[in-house]
Amino acid sequence: MPAVRPTHHWRLPTQTESDLLSLGRELELPELVVNLLRRRGYSTADDIRAFLDPSPARLRKPELLPDIVPATERIIAAIKRRERILIYGDYDVDGVTGTVLLVSVLGRLGADVIYYLPHREAEGYGFSAQGLGFAAERGAKLIVTNDCGSNDHATLAAARDAGIDVIVTDHHEVAAGRSQKAERRIQKSEVPETESAICDLHSAKPMALVNPKRADSKYPFRELAGVGVAFKLAWSVLSALGRPKQELIALLDLVGLGTIADIVPLTDENRVLARIGLNAIRQSPRPGFQALLKVAGIADKPLTGYSVGFMLAPRLNAAGRVGHAELAARLLLTGDKAEAATLAAELDSLNRSRQSLEERILAQATTLVETGRLADRKTIVVAAEGWHEGVIGIVAAKLVDRFSRPCIVVALKGEKGKGSGRSVTGFNLHAALAACSGHLLAFGGHKYAAGLSVTREDLAGFSSALAAYADGFPEEVFEPTLHIDAVAPIEKIDDAFVTALEKFEPFGPDNASPLLASLGIEVVGYPRKVGKNHLKLSVRSGERTLEAIAWGRSAEITNLEAGTGSRLDICYTVGRNTYGGRTATQLTLRDFRTAEGNDEFRSSNSDSNP
Repeated sequence: MPAVRPTHHWRLPTQTESDLLSLGRELELPELVVNLLRRRGYSTADDIRAFLDPSPARLRKPELLPDIVPATERIIAAIKRRERILIYGDYDVDGVTGTVLLVSVLGRLGADVIYYLPHREAEGYGFSAQGLGFAAERGAKLIVTNDCGSNDHATLAAARDAGIDVIVTDHHEVAAGRSQKAERRIQKSEVPETESAICDLHSAKPMALVNPKRADSKYPFRELAGVGVAFKLAWSVLSALGRPKQELIALLDLVGLGTIADIVPLTDENRVLARIGLNAIRQSPRPGFQALLKVAGIADKPLTGYSVGFMLAPRLNAAGRVGHAELAARLLLTGDKAEAATLAAELDSLNRSRQSLEERILAQATTLVETGRLADRKTIVVAAEGWHEGVIGIVAAKLVDRFSRPCIVVALKGEKGKGSGRSVTGFNLHAALAACSGHLLAFGGHKYAAGLSVTREDLAGFSSALAAYADGFPEEVFEPTLHIDAVAPIEKIDDAFVTALEKFEPFGPDNASPLLASLGIEVVGYPRKVGKNHLKLSVRSGERTLEAIAWGRSAEITNLEAGTGSRLDICYTVGRNTYGGRTATQLTLRDFRTAEGNDEFRSSNSDSNP
């Protein structure tokens, strides 16, 4: 058999813990599962039980969040005085679910509540002047933002001048000062006085800033999603009014969806909210959820982190990406089944349009990277006219997957551009943009996902500055690497193992599906191409034979010869696949290589895992 070469570096685990057998017996779990849990930091039986069966009791009380008390008091006062409250959300799933959550709760409490979601292209991210104008025109006396607002000082100043109180609920990093670019523009009088407020963090403050990432926050967990912060505010209001817990529980479908969709770390409280949220989505009485599950084709299938993040969330996000997020909010708010079915179908159609746009822009961006040899740098910045702002973040993520580099994709329009970036593990993109802020008009985001605005004139300088910043990082940060959790024979991938593994759900950031390696595996039967370019094959070790699929690897068929004694080392995740009414264990191959010549790999790790 011709040699099959791996596409990634394989990073192997360290020595196995010695007490796995006794711990496995105590917990009635396979030894391999206990090994995986120990590697994730769950070292005792109590730790493991808490992870596998997360309890709502682990959720922290909302009063630990900064400004939650004055925010609660102001909302209750507005309800009692019949003041109009406007909920201002973001256009992504996190922002939409948080908006729907707050509108639902306040409406149930008898508040005069309306909501506003910005248009991505017309207004961009954040608390916009248009949204403030909408609130003023409709007589709102209180605005509650969700998933935005921490750094929107110009609009906050304008709201203060208009006599409108603002409560900001957010989870984004709070800026610590002016960017170098903004400072220069103010000094040169290149921006009007009102716009300069964007750059002056002390020009205006909301009446309450509820954000666990505030520098003075004592909240123990910084990584709540925006909808998680909104949930805490709702909890505080409901508790202060003595409302029954059932009203809080009824919100968990929205919290679970928004938390998983926003790709926040699924640890600590987020794991509790996401895990409980999976069950809440499946059992949700909201017609919108049931209609969404149906158009996604998963109404009768087990709900997982993957199905929420890659099947439900993209359809909702499509509204904010290529349409208006109002459509997604209406779906989640409606109580009418017929309307829900119509709205879900519209979202499904928008999602197909989004996919078409994404494919076109990805092809163009990939060509720019390859023809310009941009991957020779440690960071990639590509820009073009005519790219749709709504899909450049997805394109950036796919470029990261392909080139293992932090990627910024910029949609140019006239003399300015809006960019979206994604990063690799070990490279804090938000910190990198802060270091290069002398070339930017504005930026914001997280470690691994960020947005920015830049002038066409400064684009080349920004690209060079970002590359220079990245040069200070070691090469291994930018190498495609698979961090293997355990090396194990596939005989151990039995039904008991898969059943226990399903309790790790939902998978996501900081709780990835365990990556396993099995060595010297025999290929049986005839490997075949499925779909556009995927590879389906059967693998065997001893008496155990399993089906496997490798996405995008059908070209390897000619290198795989069944029945000749040829063997592979495989790296994979484990799940179940249902097809034709039959459910079976399936391996998803992340990488594979010819076993011959890898004796050192096997011998050095053969006793490091069960």
